[in-house]
Amino acid sequence: MKNYSKKQVIIDRDNFNPAIAYNLAKRVYYKNFKFKYKIAPQIKEDLLQEAWVRLFEMSGVKSTTSKYDDNYCRFWVAHNAMLAFIKTWEKQVRYKKIWKNAQDVIRCYPDLTFGSNFTSC
Repeated sequence: MKNYSKKQVIIDRDNFNPAIAYNLAKRVYYKNFKFKYKIAPQIKEDLLQEAWVRLFEMSGVKSTTSKYDDNYCRFWVAHNAMLAFIKTWEKQVRYKKIWKNAQDVIRCYPDLTFGSNFTSC
């Protein structure tokens, strides 16, 4: 459960290394996303950027347990950012297809709508 009284974005500019974060994002992409999702190669740069931004936002957060080190936590921050982005992307594409089909149905079967202006298929 998240504690929303704590700040969720903690940026530490001094200890953030963009090159390391980008390499980590690429490693997460190639290890977990390249072959699992068909759309991933087409939106690779967007996934990498999303992971990099999230790593920057969470650069001030340190591991809370001694069991996991900071690199392990950063890996999962990047993974979760990419996963959220790709799931949102898939939803948007699916909704666009659904609405495109709905427009075709309305155009071809105008009696399903309340309007009287129509063109038949």
